[in-house]
Amino acid sequence: MNSKQQLLALQADFGDLPFSEVLSIAQFLNESEFFSRVSGVSLLIKTADIAQVPTDIDTRLPVARLVLCMPETQCVDKEAQIRLKHFNSLGIRLLIDDFTGDNQVWDDVKLIGAPCTKEIPAQLKPWLIRLHGGTHLAQNLPHAAMLDQAHEAGFKWFSGDYAFYPPVSNKAADATARTRLLKLLGLVARDAESRELEELFKQDTTLSFMLFKLVSSAAFAQTVRVSSFGQAINLLGRRQLQRWLQLLLYARQQDHGGGLNPLMPRAAFRASLMEAICQKQGGNKDQLDCAFMVGMFSLLDKLFGNSLAEVLQPLNLHTDVLNALLHKSGQLGKSLDLVERADRPYANFDQSLPDQLGLAADDYYECIISAYAWVNQVCQDM
Repeated sequence: MNSKQQLLALQADFGDLPFSEVLSIAQFLNESEFFSRVSGVSLLIKTADIAQVPTDIDTRLPVARLVLCMPETQCVDKEAQIRLKHFNSLGIRLLIDDFTGDNQVWDDVKLIGAPCTKEIPAQLKPWLIRLHGGTHLAQNLPHAAMLDQAHEAGFKWFSGDYAFYPPVSNKAADATARTRLLKLLGLVARDAESRELEELFKQDTTLSFMLFKLVSSAAFAQTVRVSSFGQAINLLGRRQLQRWLQLLLYARQQDHGGGLNPLMPRAAFRASLMEAICQKQGGNKDQLDCAFMVGMFSLLDKLFGNSLAEVLQPLNLHTDVLNALLHKSGQLGKSLDLVERADRPYANFDQSLPDQLGLAADDYYECIISAYAWVNQVCQDM
């Protein structure tokens, strides 16, 4: 993510797969229109040995969207440097992975990725000054405080679990705004009249602004000028309104320096992936909405700093939805288990789960692509 928490790149964890197999998966993603559907997002591919990367990779993948990540040791070897210069000439960005700054590296290095699990290593700061202007990656950021430190140090890309560990101040969310959003969700769920929805929107300036911004966004491609709350609600439609209100639960937390709440893209990914899996299983409209809701609400405990059971209590949710969220039971619960592992390290992945859900490998990847396409849209529109 960038400093505004917009999606910039994806880096898949392929475990110990040889590079040839990783390349085959990347080619499958390309053939599945990953690069066109997730526009503007790069793919970071790790390699322990640059010699394994074929010199004609530009004929197999869109190189402008690739970032090759390699260890520092690869930049010392002269033969490796010749190969690196070739890839650089093709337009592929090269990133020194797990950079420590302890070794002499290739003079042409432009980008570094550094682990920042406990602190920003002091020896990195001269490198960040020397390589000023590069989109350097702060890796494995464990919490929000480290995200702030990495940003101040000069990093431009950020990865890690920091979204799941927000600052304490974030947990003291505006109770009035939260109550109003939850009430709106309840009204939409029971198909209340538009005038009831309008009254609540009129009580909240920020919420009103977000409604009109969403209706005016490229995602809805409206050609008419919106002049009233009722018109905005009708243009959006009840189903879309319900989904965006769920998303706004994450957007309405305390100020994030002009950027998104880091939890929002995570929740959007879970919601969209849940829906995509349900669609592959032949789910109807109501089942798709339930699946989306389960994914979206699965991070509300992190958002509000309270137990999920307590946060969900006012929403009067269907038993299947509650059981999935609180106990991971039923088909929805099993899907949520898979979804929660989908953007985690490979070691946490249960390979039996897609099979249990009736998903072939190709289906699973298609669902992933669909989910990230929506996350990317959300990041741009919010």
